[in-house]
Parts: sequence; C-alpha cells; structure tokens
Amino acid sequence: MLFIETKTSGRGVESGVRLALLEKLQEKGLTPLIRSTRLSCYEQALLGPDRVAEMEREVAAWTEGEDDRAYVCGDVFCFEDFALFLIFGDCEDDAAGMRAGIVYGAEMMEPLKKLDAFCRNVGDALEAVSAGSGNGGGPKEIEWQRREPPRLLADGGRFAGPENGTAAGAWTNDAAGARALELLEDSEVRRLMRRVTESQAEGRVSEILSNVEDEAATASLIRRMADAGLLRREVLVSCRKKGRAIFRLPSPDALNVITATNAVCSECGTAIADEKIEDLVKPTDAASRMLEDGSWLASRVRASLRELGVPESQIVTPRAAEDGEGHIMVSVCDEPFLLVLRDGDVTAAQARHALAAQAETEAAHLVVIASGKIQDEARARLRERSRRRSRGGDELEVLLIEGVDAAEELGRAFERVSRNALANELSALDASLGLSAGFVVATRFRLMQRTGALKDLAESAVGALAGSLREF
Repeated sequence: MLFIETKTSGRGVESGVRLALLEKLQEKGLTPLIRSTRLSCYEQALLGPDRVAEMEREVAAWTEGEDDRAYVCGDVFCFEDFALFLIFGDCEDDAAGMRAGIVYGAEMMEPLKKLDAFCRNVGDALEAVSAGSGNGGGPKEIEWQRREPPRLLADGGRFAGPENGTAAGAWTNDAAGARALELLEDSEVRRLMRRVTESQAEGRVSEILSNVEDEAATASLIRRMADAGLLRREVLVSCRKKGRAIFRLPSPDALNVITATNAVCSECGTAIADEKIEDLVKPTDAASRMLEDGSWLASRVRASLRELGVPESQIVTPRAAEDGEGHIMVSVCDEPFLLVLRDGDVTAAQARHALAAQAETEAAHLVVIASGKIQDEARARLRERSRRRSRGGDELEVLLIEGVDAAEELGRAFERVSRNALANELSALDASLGLSAGFVVATRFRLMQRTGALKDLAESAVGALAGSLREF
C-alpha cells in the first residue's frame, strides 16, 4: 500500500521560471521524470542531443502561446523507495501556489523529513533562479503548510479515545499480552473462557475435562491460557471428613511448601497431603473485561492496521466498546474508513447500528468485521444501503469480513483507495506526460517491490548453495 503526504504553499511560480527551477533541482540530484522524458523524445526526433534545448524552448513557447496552457505543470522525482512530486497550482485553475508531496510505502522511515528537505530544496532553487534573473534579492522564504487531517480524525467525536483505555490496550505493551491476544483469536479459547466464567462449580478442572472429547488437548490449552495470563490457577484444599473448604492456594508450588511442613487439617487433624485437593481455574480480571467489551478484537484489528503500515496518527480507537461491539476510524490517503467490530454474530439489528454509525461519521467506506457469522438478513440490509447510495450518486463501499484475520481484505481495500488517491493527486501532470502519472508511479512501486523480492530470493538461494558446497 502506498501513502501520500503533501504540503502546499501560496507562492506562485511564473511559467517562464519553471524550466529554470527544474534545472536547479536537477543540479541538486532531483531528476525530473516528465522533463527527462520530453528531452529524450526531442533527442530522438533530432537524431542527437545538439539542439535539444532549443527545441524545448520552441515547444514551450508554442504550448503556452498557441495551445494556451502551461508547458510545465510540475514534475515527479523518483528514488529507490519513494517518489516526490511538485505541482504548480495554476495548472488546474488560476489560483497561485505550489503543492509538494511524497509517495512512499509502509516500510519508509521518516517520510515527512524527506518531504521537508524537498520543500527546502524547492525554496532554495526558486531563490537562486529569481536572484539570477535580476529580480531583486529573490523571494521571501516560502511557507509550507501540511494538509489538514480529515475532520473525524481531527476532532474524534464520540469515536475518540485511547486504545489503552481498554483492557486489551494495556496488554499490547508486552510480549505476554501479545501472546494472550493471539490466543483469544482461537474460537476454542474463547469458548473455554466462557465455559469457565459460567461454571457453577468454581471452574474445577476435573469437571471441565470430564465434558470434553479430548481431555489431554483441553488440559494443554488450559495450561497455555494460564501461562498467557488469561486464566488464574488455584488449588482448593477441602476436608474429606466434613467436606468444608480449608483454604485456597495460588499454585501447586504453594501447596508443596505447605505439605513439606507436615501441616494438618484444622477440621479433623489429617495431614494436608491426604485431604481433598482440586485444581481450579478462573479468568483473570483483564481477560474477563476483554471478552465482555470485545476489546480483544479491537486490539487484533489495530495490530492488522499496523502490519499494513497505517500510521498511528491515522487511527482513532473508541472508548471501551459495549456489548461486544466497537468502532475504529481509519484514514487512508484522506479517505475515511469506519470499521465496525462485532465479537460474535452480526444480526439485522446490529447491521442497523453499523449503518447509523456510518451515517453519523459520513465515512465513504464501511467495514464490518465479525468474529462469528454475518447473518443473511444483515448482509442484505448493508448491501441495500450501498446500492441506494450509489443510485443517488453518493458512493458507499461496504466490506464484510468474517473472522479475526482481516489484514488481507483490508489491504486490498486500502490499496484501491491509495491508487485512486495517487491518480487524483497527480492528474494535473497527465497531459504533460501523455498518460496517467499516478498509475505510472503506483506501477513503478509495485514492480520494484517484486524485483526486490526476487533479488532477496536469489540471494537466499545462492547462500544456501554456498553452504551446501562447504559441506564437501
């Protein structure tokens, strides 16, 4: 998935200065893609480089005089893992100004610093060109403004709230918490958690195991859940003669300490080691809250968003969810997504709640993620809203996901939005390039990523071969 960051300036650049500005940027190592393409075309037309500059001036004069449009609307500057662009605002209308931006992938480090450096280079180049033309001491320092975030992410509304305000949010900060959340993705784990919670026998392990087909597998699962902090294990010691509980211990180790001292029952005087000893399990407080409010699912989806490279600044998580339902707002290239999360099945009533939330947020993309099933009536209601909005000329994308692993489908949806956003962002340059500049840049990133993957695979294969040769 590609991301776009932009900054704008009210400083206009006259048509006659733009070529010189691109030349100055090229001297700084910023090679303009569109201008280089044009120059290559002129060179081929002239069968050599001798009079390319003269031809460029002639074509520029004809374009601006006879065709009545700017010869230079902006340009794109490509690097290994990012691309920069500069667009002059009066290409699309008569408004003065410039728009500078960076296109980058999720693996890119500190894109805003690179965009800031690019803006400084544009300012320095413009100052040098203006000073060289004898128009005084050059322009004043250019002020660049970053694009404002979408309203819903700026003010948050009722959907704002820190993730760490939920039980699951506090667990995402350490490895043990991550393991607990990973375990909760398993429906068997959640089912067992609920059985233990609802147990009328205080979660006696013996009774839990007696009602399952595979006792060994369930016992192993209980141990894993206890190790991850989802269950708390206890030992209950009861008097065999009178049937009364003597005490509870936090672990079998604590029982070993007591029996090693030859302690006896306070009721009948029998050695503790000979009394009735039972293993108990109960959900920890944090685990109980995560199941009650569905916050474990919100944390899992947030983890998927981070895997996809969505910045934390573009994610708004609500306060604690209610009745196993939660919401997350995500901005992808300034397109708002509303994610409605349901721990369990989605019914027609819950579909109505999701549509009401979408209407309130005015999100263009509604994603319903359920750990259970999305019932047919709920699907029909959600899709009907999408069709009705489409007939009215107001597009609403509805994406329905069953299961907690939503990364793949979310990734495809985000990819579509980022491609469209990039095409719109660079559409002012399409006429200059003769084709879609946005599509060219997006395809360039995709092909280079594939090339990098093949290169890594080849290097791995060479390393494996070298290792096997060393064995002989």
